[in-house]
Amino acid sequence: MILDLPAAPVSGDATSQSEWRNAVRRALLGWRAGLDAATHHHLSGKILDHFTRFLADHPKATVGFYWPIQNEIDVRPVIEAHIASGGRAALPVVPGKDQPMVFHAWTPDTEMVPGFARIPEPKGTELVAVDILLAPLVGFDGQGYRLGYGGGFFDRTLAACEPKPLVIGIGFEATRLKDILPHQYDVPVDVLITDQGMTKVA
Repeated sequence: MILDLPAAPVSGDATSQSEWRNAVRRALLGWRAGLDAATHHHLSGKILDHFTRFLADHPKATVGFYWPIQNEIDVRPVIEAHIASGGRAALPVVPGKDQPMVFHAWTPDTEMVPGFARIPEPKGTELVAVDILLAPLVGFDGQGYRLGYGGGFFDRTLAACEPKPLVIGIGFEATRLKDILPHQYDVPVDVLITDQGMTKVA
């Protein structure tokens, strides 16, 4: 699958690069929203298989994952299996605008309430540290830099995490870019998992 994306800016100024990232983000989100159900299911299945194999090497890890929105890959089946086999999981809670996310324990029985941007968050569960953090990818490049929704939540969260978790970027291979022209404060992921496989970022 080859996407028709805006050409990267010739100018290296920050404004041109930000405008380009915003245009690419819109194009990639539009592509993902337009995926037919069968293709989405097929590609997601490949990704979940690779993710399952990855977690087999981390059976007791606490995994910080994401609640799927905007046609993202739904990793909950793998997370539920991880919990059933003795692992733990957590979902992000956003304390407020421009603040790092924190993570609260989650199981399939956890009560959920609308949080920031109406995204479901756990209610009344304990605050936990995560060993592995999943980062959904709107787009990404081979250096592990991710294009998200533009809010900066993951980068602020990673900057605040001590110790830093192992960060896994999960997305569709079709959204790979040559270079996302990252900001200086962007934090690359450690591992990329797509429908084409798993890659450790050098």
